[in-house]
Amino acid sequence: MRRIAAVAVAVAAVGLTACGSDKESSGTSTAPSSAQRLDPHRMVDLQSHRGGRGLLVEESLAAYAHSIEIGVSTLELDIVLTADKAPLIWHDPVIQAEKCADTAPAFPGDPKFPYVGKLVHELTYDQVRTLDCNKTLPKFPEQQPVPGNKIAKLPELFDLVKSYPGAFEALRYNIETKIEAEHPEQSATPQEFVDIILDEVNKAAATDKTEIQSFDWSSLPLVKAKNPAIPTVALYDNSTFTPHSRWLGPIHYEDHKADPLAAVKALGADIASPSYVEPWDTDNTFGSPGFKMAVTTTDVQKAHNLGLKIIPWSINDKPAIAAQIDTGVDGIITDYPNRMREVMQEKGLPLPPAFHK
Repeated sequence: MRRIAAVAVAVAAVGLTACGSDKESSGTSTAPSSAQRLDPHRMVDLQSHRGGRGLLVEESLAAYAHSIEIGVSTLELDIVLTADKAPLIWHDPVIQAEKCADTAPAFPGDPKFPYVGKLVHELTYDQVRTLDCNKTLPKFPEQQPVPGNKIAKLPELFDLVKSYPGAFEALRYNIETKIEAEHPEQSATPQEFVDIILDEVNKAAATDKTEIQSFDWSSLPLVKAKNPAIPTVALYDNSTFTPHSRWLGPIHYEDHKADPLAAVKALGADIASPSYVEPWDTDNTFGSPGFKMAVTTTDVQKAHNLGLKIIPWSINDKPAIAAQIDTGVDGIITDYPNRMREVMQEKGLPLPPAFHK
């Protein structure tokens, strides 16, 4: 979900919440008022971030299979494009040594070998396919390895889902275009992303089950131009919704100062997807001094009044998941779909079905 290039962005004094208000900002007063009671039987979209990377190696087919078997509403994934335009399910523009290891060159004497450290955009699918991407990340101590894991192509995920009886009819896909707006030379163009992804979605007969998300807001109107029926999702945080941001595409920050929901509406997107916490990369945990939940009940009401859904990312602790559900959000993106299911069950909310072969 998070952009790889945002580490050094000046986070400055934006004071950003989902609608620019400081109301209910502590993360402890987010429950709806008596005038805004939530339907206890409403559907909450459980989105498995990168296949549930808290449990298995991220964006592996094994991780997505595990999510299907746990029971989620939506499979969340990223797409990067290779030099020969293969749509790979992967998050990073560069092949990172902490996730992948080289095995052998795609052909003898390949001058681009080794591939670790290279841009995916400059490698072919055959070159990327040689990588063993089985490394677990210390940040996710429960993450299990997937021996011999290869970066998969988008059609492989659709085929995986179809191998589970009933799953293809039930599951949705939230597909992110991994466009590097601040470094456009590191990725394909927005139009290439949109054309290739939507073509594969159409081939899989998954058009009515797909939404397209991006931090790069320039890509979302291109989706609508190609197929107005596909929901689009505007991702943002306090480092992208800023003055002079290159991530906002056709939107001018100055027209919507401190009001990202109005900006999302003006963009023509259907879903606002902010970081659930400010700043997005804080080390503070839910309930601790200084913790600030970015999406409150007031924000959710405003989004709904604008005709938007609101689905924050990426919430992993059960108390934070519970508090965020209580604000009335339409869904949550999480690295731990098992934890979110537990919270939903404790609250008596309907659970998405699990599927097995």
